[in-house]
Amino acid sequence: MTDHPETIMNALRRIVQALRRSGAAGDGPLTGAQALVLRHIGARPGLSVNELAGLTFTGQSTVSEVVGRLETAGLLDRRRAADDGRRVALWLTPAGQAAVAGVAAPAQESLIAALATLPPQTLAALAGGLEAWTAAAGLADLPPVMFFEPGPEGAA
Repeated sequence: MTDHPETIMNALRRIVQALRRSGAAGDGPLTGAQALVLRHIGARPGLSVNELAGLTFTGQSTVSEVVGRLETAGLLDRRRAADDGRRVALWLTPAGQAAVAGVAAPAQESLIAALATLPPQTLAALAGGLEAWTAAAGLADLPPVMFFEPGPEGAA
């Protein structure tokens, strides 16, 4: 047997550790997913939910749930886009700007950026391998919520 399983598990442990360290476990006022969303909106005011989903490599409905919680908390607003009345744009409120001002980049940002540096064949192998692994573990039917955010049943 090769050392691949240990290497894979160690890589996963490092990722989970980095996510927890970056506040993804909810130690601060924002979860890592919330910080990621707020940082993207702060950098690109007026993003749509679909654009935000693309930037975070997350499904539209999953991002929409995080956006809804941030809106309820008074950290962002949804407004009709000035250039297209059919499009809803996301903007930070003053409270959202203050909340994200002192937040370090969450681990998700470096993980997403690192994906862009990988060659296509590595991305394909990684995607296929992870899908096969989660299927073999019986996890393929779980919804892919943002890290440490509650799932559809309310469980994190």
